[in-house]
Amino acid sequence: MGYEMIFSDMDGTLLKNDTEVSEKNNNAIQQAMKKGVQFVICTGRGVFGVERFLKQLDLFGKEGYAICQNGGAVYDLRDMSLAIRESFSPKTYAPIAKFARELGLELYYYDDRKFMAEMESDRVKQYCKVMGSGVEVVKEPLRYQGEFTKSLISGNKEKLLLVQKMVQETAGDELDCFFSSKIFMEIVKKGVSKGNIMEQTSKKAGVPLKSVIAVGDSHNDISMIKKAGLGIAVANAEPEVKAIADYITKNRCEQDAVAEVIEKFIL
Repeated sequence: MGYEMIFSDMDGTLLKNDTEVSEKNNNAIQQAMKKGVQFVICTGRGVFGVERFLKQLDLFGKEGYAICQNGGAVYDLRDMSLAIRESFSPKTYAPIAKFARELGLELYYYDDRKFMAEMESDRVKQYCKVMGSGVEVVKEPLRYQGEFTKSLISGNKEKLLLVQKMVQETAGDELDCFFSSKIFMEIVKKGVSKGNIMEQTSKKAGVPLKSVIAVGDSHNDISMIKKAGLGIAVANAEPEVKAIADYITKNRCEQDAVAEVIEKFIL
């Protein structure tokens, strides 16, 4: 099978310690691109936490896309313009935010390049430092004049499960929610997922899904791993992700799992 596109998650998959693309991964990606294979970053991060890696991978100015916020914001690599924006109303989200806040959970909001939080906590400051982002304090979603492309809720998993239940019961026709780690739950517009946006972008590129590889580690990667011609879970992936994968890498993300995939299935 000749694979033509690779869609890769970042944190827990491509990045070493969530902070760097290793030299081995980078070299393998460059070799794959020389063979005409498109490499697509597909992440829950905002674009501000992605651009330095796009530069390192020499993807700026190339034909293709960077998928951010789990598909809520997609950027054209040729000029980094916003190609796709999927958003939801603060009015829809306000009761959910109120419930989460009462449980003592932290709430964050995204809109294109904006990152917003209800308070500038130590966690927010650390996040901004890692991502290279500023923060706008929005204490109540209804005060925001635009719409959100994603919300992130952080805290105890049992409490997050209560919020997930509320979202499904009260706004399930407008919003989707899923875990991206044990302490982070993502809220997006209904129908927005890595799998759906992978299908859209591969179609734009004229590449059938059977010629696509998807690599990930967490629950928000399941939709693309299921849809890809070859769905791969890295060795450190969640058990539920491994269960639906066609292949599980021998190496963890810290041990250049993406390079393993490229060497085995592309090179």
